[in-house]
Amino acid sequence: MQNFIVELVGVFTTKDLPEDYEKFVEYKATIDKKEVQEKTPIAIMKVKDTTSYHVLFLDEYDSLEQIDQELEEKLDGQIYNYTIRNILQGHMNG
Repeated sequence: MQNFIVELVGVFTTKDLPEDYEKFVEYKATIDKKEVQEKTPIAIMKVKDTTSYHVLFLDEYDSLEQIDQELEEKLDGQIYNYTIRNILQGHMNG
């Protein structure tokens, strides 16, 4: 069985995060017991063909492999798009 395709909605900080995603970020921060800083890079991921979103605090990852592992374990998902992988990598190293 093929994994769900995970797409990137965008990478934001708290000041430019669209209101529609604030609750998702608050929920994930509560679960992770994370204090989100103003400059924390926040990736909003969407599971294609669903209404499901997943939040990644990019300062918590050292590699794309860690993100891949989380998406696989929590969403049964995978990032297939090379451009999305490059964008996430750039924000992780930024």
